[in-house]
Amino acid sequence: MKCNVGRTERIIRIVASLAFMALGASWWKGFYVVAVVVFITAMIAWCPVTAAFGITTCREEEQEEIPVDTVSTDKDKQIRERRFK
Repeated sequence: MKCNVGRTERIIRIVASLAFMALGASWWKGFYVVAVVVFITAMIAWCPVTAAFGITTCREEEQEEIPVDTVSTDKDKQIRERRFK
């Protein structure tokens, strides 16, 4: 998977998921599901809807391949160091 959710959008998605949680507590319980989906897409920095439309908000250096395996390599370490400066 390639990153298609940039840092600013990730922050917005986290705030939006908190708002959906609050709406779920006071209104319709389905907002909890929406909150979880929005939060997960923020955490993994990939959204299937924006990927389907070919939209990305990542900068060039953030658009590298996101490792999906559990084995950490030197390249994974370099990617993490660049992403979390």
